Amino acid sequence: MREGTMQVVEWTAGMSVGSDTLDGHHRMIIDCLNRLGPLIGQSGRDDEIRDVLATLEEFVLVHFSEEEQQMRAAGYPDWRAHKDLHDRMYDVVFALKSDVEHGRVPEAEKLRTLLNDWLVSHILGEDRKYVPFLENPHPESKQVWERSNGRRY
Repeated sequence: MREGTMQVVEWTAGMSVGSDTLDGHHRMIIDCLNRLGPLIGQSGRDDEIRDVLATLEEFVLVHFSEEEQQMRAAGYPDWRAHKDLHDRMYDVVFALKSDVEHGRVPEAEKLRTLLNDWLVSHILGEDRKYVPFLENPHPESKQVWERSNGRRY
């Protein structure tokens, strides 16, 4: 893939979920994905790709944790399904990072799919569902959820 062949995504107000913290996280994630695009397929850029993917991996863990905490605190009833989506998205980021660490060139199509899934399906789709709960919390609808090992979420 040649530099510039991947579409750069710009943050817009329409992507906001009404939380400065979560919006800042989303901007950082978009920035990482935009930085990755031109690097994929270029020889001699493996170190840069590894650095961006390491930042992305670390940051999505922080973001997902914060977002899940805010959803639960606001009484968002579908937070577990949302967490499952996060887990699957993290797996894709981890797989990309693992590919690079093992000398495999990440597929540009995988990155395009990740960017599209993240923005179109997730930030502009799934994340929009919890916005009313952040704006008007429903803490009375909070439930206690336990993991399969008996520990609470």
